[in-house]
Amino acid sequence: MKSLTKKLNLPIFLLLLFTSPILSQSDRQKGNQMIEKNSTIEPFTLNDQFGKEHNIKTLPKLLICSFGKETGKLISSYFNAKSSDYLAQYDIKLLADVSSVPSLLRSTFVMPKMKKYSFEILISSDSKFSKLFPREEDKLTVIKIENGVIQETVFVGNELELKESIEG
Repeated sequence: MKSLTKKLNLPIFLLLLFTSPILSQSDRQKGNQMIEKNSTIEPFTLNDQFGKEHNIKTLPKLLICSFGKETGKLISSYFNAKSSDYLAQYDIKLLADVSSVPSLLRSTFVMPKMKKYSFEILISSDSKFSKLFPREEDKLTVIKIENGVIQETVFVGNELELKESIEG
């Protein structure tokens, strides 16, 4: 009987060991609900690529979020080609999540590159904050907001889709 108990304990221990992080992750997500339709985003403060602090108390009509290198390229090519008042004209805030980039790479490569942009982009290095926003791999998240309430979230992967989601 003891040998049977010992044989069962190892698999149970391994099962608990490998499932505990998953369980605790879902528990953490309960505390920080991902935004969704008809929800609101609490006011937040982020710095732009130049280190200037922005207190976002009133949400824009569009919040466009980038979560990776490919979507960063899409933002760069699209918005660098637009006039300097394009973001204001369509009431857009851009947000780039750099929380997964190691700090040395962030300060050495990512931030200097973003400083070359002709537009303002808010930088999130806080993974807990960034996880509030839905995402799809290699796509921008475009959150459409009306009177502070999220109306729709769309995911775009090219300039044509981005233009349609903004000007549509």
